[in-house]
Amino acid sequence: MLTLFFHLSDNYLIGMAVWLVLGFFSLWVLLKLHRRWKATRRRVFPNVLLSLWMLLGLFTLGEIGFALFYDTTDAFNMTNVSKRWFEVHIDGVRQALPVGGGEYALYRDNVEFPKKVADNQHHILFIGDSFTFGHGVADINARFSNRARKQLDASNPGRFLVSNLADAGRDLFWADKVVTRVLDSGYKVNTVVYVLCLNDIETFHPRFQTYYNDMARNNPNFILFRDTYFLNFLYFRVKQFTMPEVRGYYSFVAEYYEGDPWKRMSVLLKELKDRCAAHGADFRIVVFPFLHDRDGEYDFTAAHQAVVKFCHATSIPVLDLGPELLPHLDEGLTVNPFDAHPNARAHELAGAAITKKLFRDLMMPESKGD
Repeated sequence: MLTLFFHLSDNYLIGMAVWLVLGFFSLWVLLKLHRRWKATRRRVFPNVLLSLWMLLGLFTLGEIGFALFYDTTDAFNMTNVSKRWFEVHIDGVRQALPVGGGEYALYRDNVEFPKKVADNQHHILFIGDSFTFGHGVADINARFSNRARKQLDASNPGRFLVSNLADAGRDLFWADKVVTRVLDSGYKVNTVVYVLCLNDIETFHPRFQTYYNDMARNNPNFILFRDTYFLNFLYFRVKQFTMPEVRGYYSFVAEYYEGDPWKRMSVLLKELKDRCAAHGADFRIVVFPFLHDRDGEYDFTAAHQAVVKFCHATSIPVLDLGPELLPHLDEGLTVNPFDAHPNARAHELAGAAITKKLFRDLMMPESKGD
């Protein structure tokens, strides 16, 4: 409660204080009117106003609850609740990695990116978007990369170093740039793991920029929807059902993997693999499934198959997490009903599978991966 309280703006606190004072004063006035007029024909008027006061009181209680206790995210990071979650859990713990030219790669982790790697150590770098970043997962140790780090160190103490340079809302173009800058800057990386979320393909279609511009135009301007928490949350929940770009967010993904967007994406994946190889690093891919639909059939099997087929054809080690996670959908693997990012349980399953299956060869004593 106190943590969230200290992240409320001064304007919000002043506005809420004024609102509460006015609320209690108006209740006092209404009760006096009700007592004065209850035996007259005018008693209906204060009764109506008291009913209205109670309704506003319920909204006020909801606002206070969301302002002081509700701490989570939404899928698109559009609500004030979600934006504050990033302020509380992310903004103060980011670290900066110099990557040359006065530029830095910001990353979220509880260990520093290793500047020096011993000859007998193997450095694994995870790169990806919000799934890899841990969108909605407050405990950084619950992320699959951190779990993999712990599991690898338990089986081979001191041998493996694991880094995570992922960031929320990023794409393959960004990942390619970051990995290239890191390798060109002379940091030793033995294995680069690109965690592919199926909607990473959207940036390879011309519709991408228009799509997000359309969503941004729906941000509220009215102060009670713009600067609150509960009403702002309700505003975007209503918008979720009225904005085609939100309701149909997943509909385009399957078809993209059957057309030109996938051809363009696969070219860049191959180029990234070759860049890693030129710096002595092997390149691997993890395919993360969508986890939001517990009831219907999974519509993205063909997309998974397209990625796996490509990886086999280009000699890229790949782990499809679909078989690892989809059988557990009934456990609830998303952050909340309004955020389809993987929760701590999904990260737990993913971390175990990655360690056991994708890194099996690295953990073997005779491995030549170093």
